[in-house]
Amino acid sequence: MKRIITIKKNYEVKHILTKGKWAKGKYITIYYKKSEKLVNNRLCFIVSKKSGNSVFRNRIRRLMRESYLTDENLLKQGYNILVMWKTKEENTDVKCQDIYKDMHKLFQERDLLI
Repeated sequence: MKRIITIKKNYEVKHILTKGKWAKGKYITIYYKKSEKLVNNRLCFIVSKKSGNSVFRNRIRRLMRESYLTDENLLKQGYNILVMWKTKEENTDVKCQDIYKDMHKLFQERDLLI
């Protein structure tokens, strides 16, 4: 599996949430901000505890990570991106294709694709 550079500091996440731009889809919300220092993209996948138990939250993170990796070579570089799970109720029948379509559409709308 390819390694993703992650955002780990809480102040960085807050900075992107307050100063960055956003787009909402059916399942996810993305927040993004251009970084002058970075060459590659950095990501953070956020799933609230209100969404469900740990098994469900980790599954959703894996699906979001896989959806990002399929589009990674098509994305513009140098962005900090937060991918946040929007749905509060536990939706156990969500598939990777649904998340991929939603994420791809949001990246396309916000002109983040090459």
